[in-house]
Amino acid sequence: MGLFGPKKDRELEAVINQIRVDLSNNYKDNAVENIKKLEQLLAEKRISGKLKDKDLASYEELLHTFQDDVKNFKRTY
Repeated sequence: MGLFGPKKDRELEAVINQIRVDLSNNYKDNAVENIKKLEQLLAEKRISGKLKDKDLASYEELLHTFQDDVKNFKRTY
């Protein structure tokens, strides 16, 4: 751990932030698309070994949370 906390993957964090924005604005289609993108990026980073196991597990847990959120998503109109 560095001076300012754990190092985060900028590419993954950008996609995660976009998913959060999509979900908060009720943009289910965009959220689903970005969740697929996050899943693909995680698979690539898992294969290449660019993430530590602990970090990978944390991102995968977040991915599953987003997938559950979208599954339970209800339109308000």
